[in-house]
Amino acid sequence: MEMLLNRGRAEEKMRKHDLGALIASSPANVFYTSDLCPFGRCFALLPRDRNVEPALIVPISAPTPVVLMSPPWISDVRYYGEFYVMTRWAKEPLTDAERKLVRAQEAWEKTKQTDPTLILIKLLKERGITKGRIGVDESNLPPESPPWKEIKTNLPSLEPVAAQQIFREIRMVKSAEEIKRIQEALRITEKAWQTALEQTREGITEEEFSDAYQHTIISEGGSIVSMMGMYGPPIGFGPRTAFPDIAFPSDYRLKKGDLIRLDGGCSYMGYPCDMGRSAVLGEPSERLRKYYDALLAGEQLAIEMAKVGVKASDIFNAVASMVRKRGLEHYVRHHTGHGWGIEGYDPPLIGPRDDTALEEGMTFCFETPYYEVGWGGPMIEDVVVITKSEARFLTKFDRKLYVIGKWS
Repeated sequence: MEMLLNRGRAEEKMRKHDLGALIASSPANVFYTSDLCPFGRCFALLPRDRNVEPALIVPISAPTPVVLMSPPWISDVRYYGEFYVMTRWAKEPLTDAERKLVRAQEAWEKTKQTDPTLILIKLLKERGITKGRIGVDESNLPPESPPWKEIKTNLPSLEPVAAQQIFREIRMVKSAEEIKRIQEALRITEKAWQTALEQTREGITEEEFSDAYQHTIISEGGSIVSMMGMYGPPIGFGPRTAFPDIAFPSDYRLKKGDLIRLDGGCSYMGYPCDMGRSAVLGEPSERLRKYYDALLAGEQLAIEMAKVGVKASDIFNAVASMVRKRGLEHYVRHHTGHGWGIEGYDPPLIGPRDDTALEEGMTFCFETPYYEVGWGGPMIEDVVVITKSEARFLTKFDRKLYVIGKWS
């Protein structure tokens, strides 16, 4: 398994911004930088110079992700806090993970360090990163917090600068491992959508459809994505599809002519996906067919235009115009796509005010949803990665309006 980090791009951005190192503080940036999906407050130190060893700072109450569940590629892990696992009676034979757990606990017990900032300062001194500029991810380590003051006090020749946006710049271009995980999340989501559609009949409820969808995700090795554990699968039927991002399956029963919409997906090894498809029970109305064809034409244009060097705003303007031209004259949107990655939305936004030029390796969700209260909300959304010559589909499911029992 390759690392998630696009290390070459990270080093390029550190050179661009004249930084000797980056410090990741948010869970997503720590995960991205180190491969460790963290419990608790963790930090990752990534020097610009590859000859200087990176390091992780992790609470001793959370060694299990390090030694067992998502081992980092970074070997120097320092622990802080207070937590106790009995190791004095640990005897061979032990598993490799058990040995690592013993070493983690014993390493912390030698220092009993409780302050991660002191560990960070010690690491910077050990690495010789004591002057110049260092980028600090302020999303979980704001400039007004004590660690910034401690760094300035203990290392007066080292200037910490905000780096959250720099991490976003780095993450805009995906590594091969990131693309692999997103594509697997999509494969699982598409199979779940297909499985649920095959069980669909008149009278099925959103809850029943969602049960089939979720069961397939779990059986295929995916994880259910839920906002704070509150919401369910991103499925809606009939007029309820007019609610954007609906993810609260109900006892609404499917009727002939009803639209079924998927907008979202599962996650795989920490990476979510976001795709959209529409289906209908029985023959679609002339209006639904006309609107869907217009939305599909717009999305198809976006994918055809998505090439290295093209501006995001140019794609947006062309797509919105195409949807209106093809029959949905009153179509309005604030964006028709967005970058995608470890936290979901990534820059750039395919919107009217984003002039970012597309780069090879960027991953996008192109979409043309339409929502009308009292009628419904058809949509199409695909995930692509930008190659040297074109946009390559990561989604595979047929993009036509799915009529239950046959393809439209």
